[in-house]
Amino acid sequence: MKAKLLYFHAGKSSFVIKDIEILQEKYDVVDFFFDTSNKKKYLSLFFNQIVFIISNIINAQLVICQFAGHHSFLPILFSKIFFKKSIIVAGGTDCVSFPSIGYGNFNNKLLAKTTAFSFKSSHLILPVHQTLVEYNYTYQSNDFKKQGYHFFIPNIKTPYQVIYNGYDSQKWFCDTEKEKNSFVTIGAGLDSRFGFNLKGIDLIFEIAPKFPQCTFYIIGGLGIDKPTPSNIKLLDKIPNNELRLFLSKMQFYMQLSLSEGFPNALSEGMLCECVPIVSNVGGMSDIVSDCGYILKHKNINELYELMNTALNNFELDKLGKKARQRIVLNYTFENRKEKLLLAVNKLI
Repeated sequence: MKAKLLYFHAGKSSFVIKDIEILQEKYDVVDFFFDTSNKKKYLSLFFNQIVFIISNIINAQLVICQFAGHHSFLPILFSKIFFKKSIIVAGGTDCVSFPSIGYGNFNNKLLAKTTAFSFKSSHLILPVHQTLVEYNYTYQSNDFKKQGYHFFIPNIKTPYQVIYNGYDSQKWFCDTEKEKNSFVTIGAGLDSRFGFNLKGIDLIFEIAPKFPQCTFYIIGGLGIDKPTPSNIKLLDKIPNNELRLFLSKMQFYMQLSLSEGFPNALSEGMLCECVPIVSNVGGMSDIVSDCGYILKHKNINELYELMNTALNNFELDKLGKKARQRIVLNYTFENRKEKLLLAVNKLI
């Protein structure tokens, strides 16, 4: 009989689905979706969550939360009460604070408290990159000079283990001609109060008119209600089964975010041989390494010079293939699977 795991998340994103699939191979996974998008329903969600926990926790061997926050508070609290082990997979917004755009769990007093309690009270934290623990932030000067949950919870003693996201190189690949001078970025919630600036779309809107020979595609940007340069194409979300073909046609993948953990879209774009152009935040410079271009500071002149250099590179095809190999060799689905199952097994 398989051991029972309770898995709490705020939405079945691709990384949540992949982790559940991994865990289901060895364990009986029962998941609970806490919809953080509608704060008016929080009271009923908390009530439903309590009912779910009480109904399932007695026979469960482990509690796992994807990200820390309001949705992890009760699961971690009840795991302590019932002497159950617990894990938090740290992914990004739960580890940062950006007051300049009102983003990050540690930017909200109540959310900071539930996040800190969750991290401090869990038995193990599994960040997807070391920068989510703590790192020096130098991309722009409007926010904290350090980011990472350890910076905001300096007295935390919970052990952690970095386990990178992993990708299936058989699913993501390039098999078509590239559209010359094409750039793509993918974002969710770009019409939210912070999404436009968080994902660096403001910079793309500013730089696009300076490169009229280029086309900039923003997937997930259909809801953006701002004057849009003529060479920017705002697209709706593209289903996963169609996304690979679209990425394969793009020459560059551009991710100019103010904050990132370990972005899936960047890695998938690199597997599709897109040359990456990224901001120097979170794990992105580590992921890209020498396979693309890194914007050191949020500065339009720096970005202009960087893009000029990229567009004048006559070996972009080779660089795209090198970007693919970077992901193939370092960030495999098999590696995440092995390390995640081992970490879980040690606690059960």
